[in-house]
Amino acid sequence: MKNRKRYMASVIVTGALAAALATSAFAASGHNNVAAVGTAASNTKYGTNYQGSYSLGQTHAQIAKLKQNLKDWRAYGSNSSYFTGVAAITSTDGTFDQATKNNLIVFQNVKGLTADGIYGAGSRNAMHAAIGSSPKGFVRIKDTSYYINYNDTAAGLSADNTYKLDHSWLTSGSVTTLNSFAQGFYSTYSKKLEINDGSLIDGDDTPEHSTHQDGKGVDIRNAGLTVDQQKKVLQLAVDNPNISSILYYTNHGLTSSKIVIRADHDDHFHVNFK
Repeated sequence: MKNRKRYMASVIVTGALAAALATSAFAASGHNNVAAVGTAASNTKYGTNYQGSYSLGQTHAQIAKLKQNLKDWRAYGSNSSYFTGVAAITSTDGTFDQATKNNLIVFQNVKGLTADGIYGAGSRNAMHAAIGSSPKGFVRIKDTSYYINYNDTAAGLSADNTYKLDHSWLTSGSVTTLNSFAQGFYSTYSKKLEINDGSLIDGDDTPEHSTHQDGKGVDIRNAGLTVDQQKKVLQLAVDNPNISSILYYTNHGLTSSKIVIRADHDDHFHVNFK
């Protein structure tokens, strides 16, 4: 349950794109066949051969998925307006051509990423958020007024070198509880919580631990939190009827069966939702 990111095992597309495009919520009704990235460690774990990034001139099966992802996103709603003067992708083979780079740069610009035309973990995360849909019905956490998805920050991505995983998915009920929980903290301190390590898009097992698979567990970083703020996080968890337990290295003097003392949780809280 360490504060690191995880990796999506590539899965087969389960829904018709036409049906997805006909809905008003593209991200929620899209597909889970998002181009994957990986490392030697994650490739060994999952039996894959994904690269850490894909760029102009390379050939790989995941590039074909990336090209389809970009075509899908460009075709949705009014997104085509972002592509003025940019030639469309005409082939969805596995070669990263100039059209792929140009279309990716547009996507990166719109999503506030470094627009270098290289598809890595940051672009993968943004693509997950834009068109990804969990086969288990999980939803991807995104920044709100009360918390940030640390997995998507520059610091979070820089720590994501071992496996390059996107551990940002929770059940819809867990997301609702998380937001109300974080709102309680923000109302006191005007400080956003940093959320890390939910589940993978498909709830698959991860190399670092055997939990975080059901979309009902998430980590909260304690970096920069004062003792009073740490105690507030614990108290909010105790008071929330939709939280079953919170794991931390100390209870800061609070007494509750919900607080589970774990010495290996000195750098983060782990919250379990009902």
